[in-house]
Amino acid sequence: MNTRLAIAIASALLLGGCATSVGTGAPPGGAPERDERPQVLTIKGTMAYRERIALPPDAVAVVELRASSGTGGRVLAEWRAVLKGRQVPVAFELSVDRAKLTGGARHALRGAILVGGRAAWATEPVAIDPSAPPADVGLLRLVRVQPLAFASTLQCGDRSVTIGHVGNAMRMEAGGESFDLRPVRSASGARYEAVGDPSTTFWSKGDRASVVVRGQPWPECVTGRAPGLPFRATGNEPGWRLDITEQAMSLLADDGRTRIEAPTPVAEPGEGFTRFRAPAAGVGLVATIFDRRCTDSMTGMPYPNAVTVAFGGRALSGCGGDPATLLHGAEWVVEDLRGGGIVDRSRMTLNFGADGRVAGGASCNRYTAAYSLTGEGLTISKPASTMMACAPSLMEQERLFLAMLAQARRFTIDATGALVLHAADGRTISARRP
Repeated sequence: MNTRLAIAIASALLLGGCATSVGTGAPPGGAPERDERPQVLTIKGTMAYRERIALPPDAVAVVELRASSGTGGRVLAEWRAVLKGRQVPVAFELSVDRAKLTGGARHALRGAILVGGRAAWATEPVAIDPSAPPADVGLLRLVRVQPLAFASTLQCGDRSVTIGHVGNAMRMEAGGESFDLRPVRSASGARYEAVGDPSTTFWSKGDRASVVVRGQPWPECVTGRAPGLPFRATGNEPGWRLDITEQAMSLLADDGRTRIEAPTPVAEPGEGFTRFRAPAAGVGLVATIFDRRCTDSMTGMPYPNAVTVAFGGRALSGCGGDPATLLHGAEWVVEDLRGGGIVDRSRMTLNFGADGRVAGGASCNRYTAAYSLTGEGLTISKPASTMMACAPSLMEQERLFLAMLAQARRFTIDATGALVLHAADGRTISARRP
């Protein structure tokens, strides 16, 4: 990720006149399109921000695909629309000739809202694989553009936090919000807390940091997110499996008909990815592990990493890492049961532990249960709970929540980052980290 977000936006993002043509309509003059069109990569999605702030009529929405992992690369394609009073969410669809893309390189998709010709809101860069099929990147979260200087970005599980300076003050951007920080006394490292909100803190400890946002601790934050070893990735059509350890990298492909063994892979960390290379029987075996979520095309299981594997002139795409890591960390707060919302001012939570237990509040009582993840999905045992009595509406909601937990068969992470548990009968529980 570009660690000088705000500085780069003003100078490199969305400069008029440096982009390619807009949209996918007919050529100038109304001439008919050729029958033989270049092979194109189509990328679509939406952009939105959480704040309730109206955009002026002259606001312009822009989405760019650049030939680098940050904001300073050459613009390969652009989508642009004058909103004319329209508000977020804003849908977009961008197309680019694949001949302009560099095979094996990482391209960056980024969007912004311009007000008065300047970027007022911007998204984080999204890595785009040029060999991928048409992509739906889902919802891209817009955040206010802040003039952060000397900024650094750390990865905290599946979230990120950016720390930098505004004048002489320290500022933290986390969870779509900005916090001005002040230093506080600490026995070790450098500790800060948000001005006027001591429940929000940043505690730096070298290349790691602890972050708490409004009383909710985030997973440990690190400057890089190289995958832990051993690492496994799989893909479909044809079926393949990749295993990486410190001693070897092995690929089983073509539904078992192709087997490649390579000793001592070399890790090459990059911006948003880690690449492993190893020679193997006269062919190069290269695995690229991207720091973005991936969904298995057959089972629908979410994984923490998208993975590409190249060997002998071929390229395979799939998913990797341990799906359980997407559940671990800060608690999930339930915001919807079977599409009907929840009782006002009630609270249901899910805390998935690395020990195979899930626990939390169920509206009135505390509960605990065992959970299990397989290649096909997620199952949760019948929860055990305390026996307090509460208002009838809370007791009924608790009964429904615990019954649906016991019927869970799989989970997904939607485009907004919400956890969705899917019951056997199609009902869902939706939860989000604060």
